[in-house]
Amino acid sequence: MTVRELLNRLRWDSHAESGGVALLLRVRVEGRETIQELPFDAIGEILPAGVLSQDGTFLPYHRVVAVRRGAAWLWRAPERSDDGQA
Repeated sequence: MTVRELLNRLRWDSHAESGGVALLLRVRVEGRETIQELPFDAIGEILPAGVLSQDGTFLPYHRVVAVRRGAAWLWRAPERSDDGQA
C-alpha cells in the first residue's frame, strides 16, 4: 500500500480510524534535515503528488518518512541508502 492509498483510506473509509494519526515528514530547517510531525487533521487535500496542508503548504510524498497512530506504525517509507536513493 502506498502512503497516498493509506491517507485516502483514512479520509474516506468509514471503518478507518484517523484519530491520533500523524505524518512524519523530512524537512530542511536552516540547512539541516529534520523530522517534523503533521497531524492528519491538518491535511487539507490529498493530491496525486503529495498533500496540501490546511495552511496551503504543499508537501510531496517523497518527504513522508512514516505515518503513525500513537506508537503504532501504519506505514513506513523504504529505507534510503547512503546516496539518498531508496
